[in-house]
Amino acid sequence: MIRILCLHLAENQASYRYRVEQFLPYWKEYGIDMQPLRITSKSYPEKLSIALRSGEYDYVWLQRKPLSTIFTSIIARKTRLIYDYDDALYAVESYLNGKPKPTQPGSKQIIRRLNTALKYSSLVFAGSDALAEYARRFNPEHTFVVPTAYRKLLEPPSPKTTDETVTIGWIGNTGNLYFLKMLDQAASTIQQSHPSVRFSVMSGKPPEGLKTRWEFTPWSKEAEESWLDSIDIGIMPLEDDEWSRGKCAFKLLQYMAHGKPVVASKVGANTKAVIHGISGILADTEEEWAKAFEVLILNPEQRKNMGQESLRHFLETYERQRVQEQMATILHDHFRQTKIHHSR
Repeated sequence: MIRILCLHLAENQASYRYRVEQFLPYWKEYGIDMQPLRITSKSYPEKLSIALRSGEYDYVWLQRKPLSTIFTSIIARKTRLIYDYDDALYAVESYLNGKPKPTQPGSKQIIRRLNTALKYSSLVFAGSDALAEYARRFNPEHTFVVPTAYRKLLEPPSPKTTDETVTIGWIGNTGNLYFLKMLDQAASTIQQSHPSVRFSVMSGKPPEGLKTRWEFTPWSKEAEESWLDSIDIGIMPLEDDEWSRGKCAFKLLQYMAHGKPVVASKVGANTKAVIHGISGILADTEEEWAKAFEVLILNPEQRKNMGQESLRHFLETYERQRVQEQMATILHDHFRQTKIHHSR
């Protein structure tokens, strides 16, 4: 049994829920014992104590939050360190105006801590190709792309009948509402030419200052599934910048798991999550977004077929068990290779 201590962010963070928590009930099936421990609320002496005791585990899995360089170096000396990340912490967030604070992505402090964690890690799990490319500058041998996963639905999604209103949906945190302005003109044009089409958003607050009328559903864990069932097309607009290129296409996986066709910006991990013309449509310009909407609104059969392909691609690549098997294989191979060295 491989023993792992997982140091993670707050339990309400999506990064924790989908890259740590959803795997916890199943690790024993793979010969792995993982103990989660929230690191964000700990004092300096508590963090030091955790670092000094880290040799009691075969691995310490540091999830997303890069620790100060002193703690990282202590852990890496005591045991094998895994660093797992799903955001471009080396870049400034797309929607940030001005200089990032020391604790924000793109700040000197975060970049220094991130680079140290990558350099000292025995394994790096990067959520997208862009993140892996960055990590390989510091750790070329042991960086692996591990996509963010999502669970398979208990019952397969069933497509809605063709005569119902078409609903185009976006789900995400309030910071990412920023990206909706990119397709506002396209959406608003569609709203005028197809008055029966609904635009629905699930988030912490409604979008503001847009021409498009978005119907707002407050996000909650309980309401998420039924909202995802209720939409016909899922969307993910992004800017083509360093922050967005590091993203892991997570909202696309949610739509795909529910058998929805998707329209997404041709940026980063989106280009792998969407099989263009088969499971969805990749769009760059306002015109491409409007055309994609038009095609899917007017062709219920195409929506249905793309939705089925979306689900198939999800099950083959991003489903929880698939991703967990991938991680377990990497861990066991690495553990076998390094066991002799560590037991000396």
